[in-house]
Amino acid sequence: MNKSVDTEHVSECTVCGTTLIYGGTDKEQTCTFCGMLTYSPIYCPEGHFVCDTCHAEGALDFLNRLTETETSTDPIELVDRAMTHPSFKFHGPEHHSLVPAAILIAMKNRGVRRHDGSPITKDIILEGIRRGFKIPGGFCGYAGTCGACVGAGIALALYLDSTPKRATPRLQAHRTTSNALALSQDELIRCCKRATYYGLTAAIEVLKNDYNIDLGPVPSLQSCVHSERNPDCAMDECMYHVASMAT
Repeated sequence: MNKSVDTEHVSECTVCGTTLIYGGTDKEQTCTFCGMLTYSPIYCPEGHFVCDTCHAEGALDFLNRLTETETSTDPIELVDRAMTHPSFKFHGPEHHSLVPAAILIAMKNRGVRRHDGSPITKDIILEGIRRGFKIPGGFCGYAGTCGACVGAGIALALYLDSTPKRATPRLQAHRTTSNALALSQDELIRCCKRATYYGLTAAIEVLKNDYNIDLGPVPSLQSCVHSERNPDCAMDECMYHVASMAT
């Protein structure tokens, strides 16, 4: 089947634009594009389903290319450019890979080495992208954690060469994810852009406070430029919305 995606369907069904159903339990579904049989609680009432791989395919290609071409040292600039790229949907698992990619690319371009003194290479960044993509879409509502927040922990895990058997690096990776999740306790429904900023904030702060690595400021309040694309935007309840601190 030829893939035909309407790029205006930024937060709903990427095939027809119908509002997606976020069910309570998994159901068997077949991807409209690749035919893969899988299980997901998220589906289109018109019968369409797009698996995570097809959903994020173009975005992952874009992130992979950034490992070779991107020269910015600012993770916020990297993230904002990626989130306006045509391949990035408004919501989706590509954001889980975006956080570690932006942090690690910025570190590499600043000449920052890993904690053991080894360089941050293209392969290290690609590993961060792969780990982020293992986190399914909808994780924030179905698994009690957020993929973009876990992305912050992935970045620290790769910086520290964390494994399940290395106590302190494992602790620091967990702490970074925990800090991002603490920010996400905002009582708002999901927004992958907001969650990405939380992940960036946690990683930037841990790297600066614990390892004296300065990647620049954290995302600014009232800095979001994506509100008009999000039909579920929390508006002034979100700290990043341009009117959130008005009055």
